[in-house]
Amino acid sequence: MKYQVNLIIFDFDGVIINSGQDIASAVQYVLRRFKQPVLTHKEIISHVGHGMEYLIRHCFSGCDDDTIEQVIPIYRQRYLENAVVETRLYEHVEATLKQIQSGQNLKTALVTNKPEDLTRKILELLSINPYFDMVVGPESVKKMKPDPEGILQVLEYFKLPARQTIMVGDSHVDVEAGKNAGTLTCGVTYGLGNKEELIKSSPDILINDLAELLEYIL
Repeated sequence: MKYQVNLIIFDFDGVIINSGQDIASAVQYVLRRFKQPVLTHKEIISHVGHGMEYLIRHCFSGCDDDTIEQVIPIYRQRYLENAVVETRLYEHVEATLKQIQSGQNLKTALVTNKPEDLTRKILELLSINPYFDMVVGPESVKKMKPDPEGILQVLEYFKLPARQTIMVGDSHVDVEAGKNAGTLTCGVTYGLGNKEELIKSSPDILINDLAELLEYIL
C-alpha cells in the first residue's frame, strides 16, 4: 500500500545512526567515575530513547537527586567529546535519504529525545545534516516523546496535515508520539529499541531496512 506523504519525521538513535556503543561507553565512564556498578552494553541500551536524564537515573539506580545532577553534565560532556567513535549510519540510510531528497517535494525532520547540540554535531561529523530540513530536540519542547509536542511543532512549521506525515522510529515511544499527533507511523526493527514493544505498539508500517520505506511513500 502506498501512502501520500509530504513530510517524513525520523527519530535519530536507532533509526538513522547506530549509536549504542558510544552511548554505552560514556555511561560506563561515569559509572566508574562515581564508583557505581558498571552495567553491560545491553543493560544501558535498554534505557535509551527516553532522554538523557531518564538514561542516567536508570543506570544510576538508587542514587539520590544530588548525585544524578552531578552525573548528567559529566556524562553529557564525555559523550559530546566521543559521540562518533563507533557511531555509524545504519546500512542504506544515506542512499535512502538521498533518494528522498531527490524525489518528490518531500520535507524531512528529526524529532529526537537526544540533546540538539549532540544531534547537530553527529549530523555534521557524519555529513548528513543537508538531508534534514528541521531538527527538534528536548530543548525545543516542554514534553519529550511520547508526547506529540515535537511532532506538532514540525507540522506547524511546514503547515502540513498530520495524515500526510509519517513518523519513523525504532521504539514504541516513537510510534506512540506519532499516533498522539495523528500521523502515520513506521517502525524499524533494526534499531536500539525493544522489538517486541515496537511490534505491540502497532505501527502502520513495519520495516527491517530503511530503504523499504521508499516502497510505501515514493
